[in-house]
Amino acid sequence: MTIRYRLSRPLTRLCVAGALMVLACAEPIVGDPSVASVELTPPSPTLRAGATVVLSARALDANGNAVPVSPLAWSSSDASVATVSATGVVTATAPGAARIAVSARGVSATTTVTVTQRPVASLVVTPAIAAVRVGGTVLVRAQPLDADNVALVGRRITWSSSDPTVARVDAEGIVTGVAPGAATIAATCEGRTAQAAVTITLPPIQSVSITPGLDTLTVGTDRQFTATLRDAAGAVLLGRVVAWSSSAVTVAAVTATGNVIALQPGSTTISASSEGRVGTVTVVVRARAAGAVSLTPSVSTLTVGSLLTLQTQITDNNGNVLTNRPVTFASDAPAVASVTAAGVVTALAPGNARITAASEGKTGLASVQVVPLPIAALEITPASASLSVGEVQSFSVVARAANGAQLTGRSIAWRSGATSVLTVSQTGVVTGVAPGVALVVAESEGISTTSTVTVSVPAVASITIAPVNSLIGQNSSVQLVASLRDASGAPLSGRTITWRSSNENVAFVSSTGVVVGVRSGTAIITATSEGISASISITVR
Repeated sequence: MTIRYRLSRPLTRLCVAGALMVLACAEPIVGDPSVASVELTPPSPTLRAGATVVLSARALDANGNAVPVSPLAWSSSDASVATVSATGVVTATAPGAARIAVSARGVSATTTVTVTQRPVASLVVTPAIAAVRVGGTVLVRAQPLDADNVALVGRRITWSSSDPTVARVDAEGIVTGVAPGAATIAATCEGRTAQAAVTITLPPIQSVSITPGLDTLTVGTDRQFTATLRDAAGAVLLGRVVAWSSSAVTVAAVTATGNVIALQPGSTTISASSEGRVGTVTVVVRARAAGAVSLTPSVSTLTVGSLLTLQTQITDNNGNVLTNRPVTFASDAPAVASVTAAGVVTALAPGNARITAASEGKTGLASVQVVPLPIAALEITPASASLSVGEVQSFSVVARAANGAQLTGRSIAWRSGATSVLTVSQTGVVTGVAPGVALVVAESEGISTTSTVTVSVPAVASITIAPVNSLIGQNSSVQLVASLRDASGAPLSGRTITWRSSNENVAFVSSTGVVVGVRSGTAIITATSEGISASISITVR
């Protein structure tokens, strides 16, 4: 594109001034070619800050012919954005827009130069590797560079941490150690990113102290000790692993958390160590003698089979309760009531027993009376049943107390309400004798229960005919025998059997199973009883 400006004649004097252009004022020279317009190229250039472009200007007459004019007057509307030399060299200074004007003998032309900032090509982060302790800080800087590795200023940097729980970073690039570990600190500017590797470490331990500094414990007691860790500046350090130990573990043991337990008289050194630093304290363990042993309850009544846990309390001569003392239990009648090492009494048989608890030469007594637990109800299983003649089934009984508790070890007497229908053994095994209904009766300690049992003949489950295949002549016969069995395979007798021939013109069968050949052919002989059937083929020649 060519920009031309034309000025009308006659021209006496022209002065054009303003913020966007500077024009030269001139009188036309008599006898010189007149300037009608000025052509300025290139039009509206766009430059990055720091770049240059050469503008070319030509003075033209009314016919478009070049008019030699020298010198040309150049100017910029905003030198902070772009400057122009006397030869038309435009230099981009800062982002923005400026109008460049050129004047020849009072005729001017302008063009707008747009200046853009140089893009960020890369970032340099310093230091690239850093180490800081928990609670400490380190400043990480980021320098944007253009494609020529020229430093860029005034650009916005954003910061981020790959793990803020280890290291956090603020908007100024100040990294603060939060917890031991490693994190990556990233700086981002105009889509470009650079990173710094930061390692967070704990400050070293300078000293370990234990409180209380000196203590005396009695056997069976314990005390919580505390280890305080400090750095070289005396600041308390938290979150470190502390290892506890006792120089005499038979005198006093110490747990992983610093709880010291007195075991027997003597002295021991309790140590707390962490990261090579050790603190110690001396603990003296003294014996504390038992003054009395008491059992609760001191008197009790138990039913056979029930349990009772005796509570033991040991006190010293001042009435102070002593803990963690060994106690030995014994029963003077272990057949009536036994006692475990934990003081659990079990009622075994009616009678009386005395339970003794002994500790460090002192004893306590508890009296126990054992009474039988009466039967309140009997539960028979099954409550009803159906048996076939000859079939057996075991019955069981559960004895229960008034509170519903199951009673064991009770003697059960069994009997049949009708021995002609069924029999019952003394172990509760019932056998079906003949069809009918009878009761099974169970009794114990004056309490009884019954179950209703129906006895029936076993059903026919299968029929077999012998012989299986028969060949007879005309007017000759063969005796067929049908054998009946129940579901268990036991043979059945006394049942009605019906015989039938599929073709009586070939073979006739009697009600007793005798088959008579009538004429040549084949017939199927079927035996049926109680809905169950079996068949064989008979051939007559």
